[in-house]
Amino acid sequence: MNETQKLPAVAQRICLDCKKCGCERYFTVVAHTTEKSAKVECEVCKSKKTYKLPSAKKKTGGKTSTPRRSSVDKHAQKWTELRDQFATGEVKPYSMAQDFALNAAIQHPKFGLGIVTQVFGHMIQVTFEDVDRSLVHRRT
Repeated sequence: MNETQKLPAVAQRICLDCKKCGCERYFTVVAHTTEKSAKVECEVCKSKKTYKLPSAKKKTGGKTSTPRRSSVDKHAQKWTELRDQFATGEVKPYSMAQDFALNAAIQHPKFGLGIVTQVFGHMIQVTFEDVDRSLVHRRT
């Protein structure tokens, strides 16, 4: 077993997908069954399942593939393009009561500079440097 991959300790909580609940939940490690697997129990529905350590994928010879761009790289590129294109004009401070238009630059007190990429009703989709977020606007 790889030294960097160890099972979580008994009674430790880990976040996994629960098939019964249909979403991510915290599971408690109940017991270690082998060197690479453990019995875990969902803290909400109490269903039990076996947790296995992720195995390291071996490289196979032959076909070479082009490396894919990660979603982080794609978001960083999207953010840079939006910032360069739309953040050169007026930057409005964010307020839930204010009305924002598409491609408006806003300054959020917590998330920083953002560009409005979608507007629907009382919600706006804003691209910030780290992630896209949905925010409220036109709230009176």
